[in-house]
Amino acid sequence: MMKHSDSQLRRIERALGVDFADIGLLERALVHDSFLAEFPGVFEESNERLEFLGDSVLDLVVAEELTRRYPGRPEGALTQMRASLVDKVALAGVGRRLGLGEWLVMGKGETEIGGAERESNLANAFEALLGALFLDGGYEAAREFSLCVMRDELDVVADMESPPRHPKSLLHEAAMERGFPPPEYEEVERLGSDHAPTFVAQAILNGRPMGRGEGGSKQAAEAEAAREALQALQ
Repeated sequence: MMKHSDSQLRRIERALGVDFADIGLLERALVHDSFLAEFPGVFEESNERLEFLGDSVLDLVVAEELTRRYPGRPEGALTQMRASLVDKVALAGVGRRLGLGEWLVMGKGETEIGGAERESNLANAFEALLGALFLDGGYEAAREFSLCVMRDELDVVADMESPPRHPKSLLHEAAMERGFPPPEYEEVERLGSDHAPTFVAQAILNGRPMGRGEGGSKQAAEAEAAREALQALQ
């Protein structure tokens, strides 16, 4: 998809239920870095910086909401709950529900490999959208939108007796149960720009690569790799 027209951006705005004073921020939130690589000069920058900002905004929104809902819950439990809510897979589900993949502006190569459905792209676009809302309307605008579109996720985690455990911990236990040595993780490659890289890691179990994942940090990439390895073991 090439650059959105103003009328297209306004339709996207209405579909999302938001109202931007600076519609250019919405446009930037939908620009994947692959488009800049193939079509330099069309946009000044991709959505990576907005994603970086939105990631921090979402952490605060979720932490504030969980603290409000659970005044007596210990810090460790709240941390686990927040981790499950801001997990890339969970955020990709929100992005997919919002239809963000349909509106992403990507390069031809990324489009051809199904970039509109890639979990990392959907999650990143959602975080970039939150960053754009924060810059345009402040914290309350980003908070209100986040809580609205993540209502289902927040309600589910609220009903859980024990939030999901980290996939690396689960993979470690699975390895021990099978008599394997502890899993190892290695960085396979690093994509994107230097200021907002995407890390790609693989989980190695009993000497064999069993899972591959990517994320905005090494820890996130390793968690995704562990999750894929767990699925392979089932």
